[in-house]
Amino acid sequence: MIDNEEEYRRMFEVEQKLWWYGRLHRMVLKNIRQQFEDRQIRILDAACGTGGLLSYLHAKGYKNCSGFDASAHAVKFSKDRQLDVDLGDLRKVNAFRPEQTYDVICCNDALYFLTDEEISDTLRQFKSRLVPNGMILINIHAFQVFAGTHDLAVGSSRRFTLKDFQKLTKDTGLQITHSTYWPFTLALPISLVRGFQRLQIKRGAYRDTKPESDVKYPGDFINNTLEKLMRFEEKWLPRAPFGSSLFMQLKPEISHQSY
Repeated sequence: MIDNEEEYRRMFEVEQKLWWYGRLHRMVLKNIRQQFEDRQIRILDAACGTGGLLSYLHAKGYKNCSGFDASAHAVKFSKDRQLDVDLGDLRKVNAFRPEQTYDVICCNDALYFLTDEEISDTLRQFKSRLVPNGMILINIHAFQVFAGTHDLAVGSSRRFTLKDFQKLTKDTGLQITHSTYWPFTLALPISLVRGFQRLQIKRGAYRDTKPESDVKYPGDFINNTLEKLMRFEEKWLPRAPFGSSLFMQLKPEISHQSY
């Protein structure tokens, strides 16, 4: 997806109004507010895309935010939003402003580009850039049953479970302190749609054309309905056992020393 300007344009156009991004951004904000009262904390969005999350946090009063992305297209769209964003690589986190540490590091829907070894190394680099009481917030697409044309469009070849990340965080000095799959209430319809898409892929429907991602605005009525559904789920089901995405909070492990 790094070279796919059209996909980034789609993201840029809907990121501040689509129900899916709204839910994700609220989860990030909730986790930040639960730990930090100070809005002057430093926040890094690693692989920030077109800057939707940074723009959202900036509007909520968090002015000390920055980010990086490996795509020049994404960086351009972010700069169009007047955001502090530069080119950067998830494999080389420590090369991005190495003198700076952060209270919060976010990384949403990007780690799937990396191998398992690279993911673990990136997590170690994230940890090295945190202040002592800092945290990492990660969202990643989950469960192979939800794979479909969206995965092809964004260049993803796999999906993850919580158990996968429990293994990936081993020996990184990090622990997963909160996690939830989402959206739980839409899991069945999403899996049915994606199952039909996989059948089309298997039959060669996209042999000559590249599929588009699901990043599309469905119209005000549907979007508002799904937005209300997500707010209901956030209130009454803050931790769910199943869904097409996995959201996690990670913190440095507390060492237990004997005296």
